[in-house]
Amino acid sequence: MSLRVAVVGCGRWGSRHLTALRRLRKQLSIEHIVACDNDEMIARSLREAGYTVHQDAASLVDEHQLDAVIVATPNNTHYSLGKMFLEQEVHALVEKPLSVQHDSASSLVSISVERGKVLKTGFLLRFHPCVQDLHSRLRSGELGAIERIEYKRLSTREGDPNSNSLDSLAIHGLDIATLLLSEQSAMAISSVVGDERHSKLCLEFPYQVEVEIEVGWECNENVAEFRLYGSNGVAIVRLNQHDSYSIIQDENEQYIFVDGAQPPLDGQLIDFLTFDSKTSSAASTGSILRTIDCIEQARLKLSSRGVKAARELKR
Repeated sequence: MSLRVAVVGCGRWGSRHLTALRRLRKQLSIEHIVACDNDEMIARSLREAGYTVHQDAASLVDEHQLDAVIVATPNNTHYSLGKMFLEQEVHALVEKPLSVQHDSASSLVSISVERGKVLKTGFLLRFHPCVQDLHSRLRSGELGAIERIEYKRLSTREGDPNSNSLDSLAIHGLDIATLLLSEQSAMAISSVVGDERHSKLCLEFPYQVEVEIEVGWECNENVAEFRLYGSNGVAIVRLNQHDSYSIIQDENEQYIFVDGAQPPLDGQLIDFLTFDSKTSSAASTGSILRTIDCIEQARLKLSSRGVKAARELKR
């Protein structure tokens, strides 16, 4: 079966999806890739790069007879575009967050079930080779009982001015914690401080596990890592490294080498475009909805307190 796939929203991240689709073209039997963006400069650049370009998302599916669409537009458009494509009978990968509201995200899930179409979201860190290896070691009990997870994603980029850092950045940390804690959900939000640009979220999970997530844009440095503290050791994963991470036990640090040849984005796209739920490593729809609900509650709690403490969180 040959596939016809489009990427809607071809800015910084959408362009990476396009590059990955070209890379995977033969492996996934992709016969046609369409780049869709209504920005004239981006459209011109895409044509120069040899892509088929379409600038009207509403007519995209019918015009190109698509099987699947990847939505990589700003957060506030995810729900409306996801709904439109699912109702046009195509499979959809909607970048995270699926929606910034739990109810809207739940509506998308219902439509996907009703139409019999695959709906997934951009939790690509589940496909990170180091995360997958660590997940396997945790299940074997190598690090003992998990006691605490610290996730940090700080970026020097400006980020999307219309999006909250909790929705765009912290949601990855929460999904990683959910995965490593055997798909358990957070029980409570201990605290959330900062503002929409830089915030710190502390959560309580079952069995007294604490999860701390710090995220921010326009920071002094780029940091992308998490630390997992177990009763029998500590794991340190630097997310920009796909082939190794470290485990500290009895004050000795051991480097764990894994096969990092397949980037997380490639793994995510292979998972999505094989349309096989039985072998999928992606987050379940239930897990996605619980994560969105937690982040929404944290965002509302942050805004209701009116806290403006981003500077206090910076190192």
